[in-house]
Amino acid sequence: MREKPEPDWPRRLADWINPEGARKVHSLVDKVYSKRNLAMAWERVRRNGGSGGIDGQSIGDFAAAAEEELGRLHQELKAGKYEPRAVRQQLIPKAGQPGKMRPLGIPTIYDRVCQQAVLNRLEGIFEPVFDEANFGYRAGRSAKGALRKIWREIEEGQEWIVDADLKDFFGSVSHEKLLTLVNQRVADGRVLGLIAQMLRAGVSVEGKVQLSLQGTPQGGVISPLLSNILLTPFDAPTRTSPHPVCG
Repeated sequence: MREKPEPDWPRRLADWINPEGARKVHSLVDKVYSKRNLAMAWERVRRNGGSGGIDGQSIGDFAAAAEEELGRLHQELKAGKYEPRAVRQQLIPKAGQPGKMRPLGIPTIYDRVCQQAVLNRLEGIFEPVFDEANFGYRAGRSAKGALRKIWREIEEGQEWIVDADLKDFFGSVSHEKLLTLVNQRVADGRVLGLIAQMLRAGVSVEGKVQLSLQGTPQGGVISPLLSNILLTPFDAPTRTSPHPVCG
């Protein structure tokens, strides 16, 4: 009779993010809506530029009333009354695929500042969790760094390179799985609620708002971090497989 082998990797999705049961962050929302954090978030959004959302407000418009707008956002977040608006859909050509388009979801400037404020506080919590071979959407990391790692792996004797892509990843993200993973490090229900609101805000297509039952808008400030949180289990190697290099 052969004994069934036991895998050495976590069975539960949540265990990939918090395998040792590390202490969660319980009080975070006040750090999100602090005036200093909101000012930092606005400065990042201002530097990044880009077009406005469904309300028609531009970066310049927001800048002209920044003190008032940031004060309003502070009060709404503090009172739990913040409600994001639907993102504006914009189709852009897919690189290297003539005739094919991919949808960008562009939040309002106001909502982008809120997303950046949440991102400011989540990055430090999740960065230590991400695999060292993950190079996508992370500060201080680039495609060149990923290529250098690939060459090191080859020089160390690794023989296989797999070039793969996830079909419609941003459009098919499971909200339930994503929030479960975030909850493994963040126990503040109001911050989790904010993220859920951002995910479910909807998409405005030709003036009509469509509900967001899955996915995270490609174009949202917080979407890259959320994608890395969800892909952490994929990045983690098993006993018999090398680290994937994810760009």
